[in-house]
Amino acid sequence: MGDRGWLAVSWPKEYGGQGRPLLDQFLVEEEMALHGAPASDALGRVIIGPMILAFGTEEQKRRFLPGIARGREVWCLGYTEPEAGSDLAGVQTRAESSGDVYRIYGRKLYTSGAEDADYCLLVARTDQNVPKHEGISLLLMPMRVPGVTVRPLYNLLGLHWFNEVIFDGAEVPKSQCLGGENQGWRILTAALGLERITVYRCFLHWRAFQGLLRWVREHHRGPLRAIARQRIADLAIAFEVARLLLYRAILAWERGEDIRAYAAMVKLFNSELAQRLYQTALAAMGPYGALREGSPWAVYAGAMAHGYLSATQETVGAGTSEVQRDLIARRGLGLPRG
Repeated sequence: MGDRGWLAVSWPKEYGGQGRPLLDQFLVEEEMALHGAPASDALGRVIIGPMILAFGTEEQKRRFLPGIARGREVWCLGYTEPEAGSDLAGVQTRAESSGDVYRIYGRKLYTSGAEDADYCLLVARTDQNVPKHEGISLLLMPMRVPGVTVRPLYNLLGLHWFNEVIFDGAEVPKSQCLGGENQGWRILTAALGLERITVYRCFLHWRAFQGLLRWVREHHRGPLRAIARQRIADLAIAFEVARLLLYRAILAWERGEDIRAYAAMVKLFNSELAQRLYQTALAAMGPYGALREGSPWAVYAGAMAHGYLSATQETVGAGTSEVQRDLIARRGLGLPRG
């Protein structure tokens, strides 16, 4: 798919894409999700690549974008720290200047995919003597260099998706600073909206909803309890709303508008929709729906139980639901700070 340009449809052709509008990229993504196509490095394609396109030097674009577009280089995000989650400006990981490189010291948590990553978009502090929002830089950090240690963190599924990453003097060339030294916060505020609409896409769960419908039709030969029918009908409505919210945000992005409030709506609605979906599925299917993959009696090879546990983190990652509501209130509705 990468060789055909399908993984980066909206990128310029010289960087491995097809030069089409961003909306087309999401239409392709939707079809891939609906048909169960294999996933590639979503973080690199839908978050980091667009940031390099918007803020990178020509040298950085030529070096990094083709590898992402063709699915040959894997990326992770070095954001969260023990004392910096929703308040990303509180990062303490240091990038100390040493000639033409930075030496990195610090610790990141819940870094998805770090165990396989070739590179990390690293948020680090390059100036300790200015207000916290002003001393942050974004570094295109190689992961397979001395001084980088990746330790697994297991999630509710018992799977190794998250990691603790420790940087102890690892070096990154200063030429791989994205957007200029101490310009990280400006870039992050511009890019967080895109992250929220690309990671929390409603159509990722549409197959599970269709599976729920099929199971209920096949196994409830008699009357179906009114509460189950109503919850399923509510989910059908919610998916329509989620899709419209997503595509409104994408069109606003293409028009160059401030999408922070729209993106917060997408992230908030979609993450809570995912949780409602799998709660409804397990309630409708009973004990069989709660069986995990590997059990011969598991419904759809345990997909519903898997989704139920996985969706637990969706209202936390990329900003909690409370953070999203605050963004909607301030950026979208013009309400004063609380």
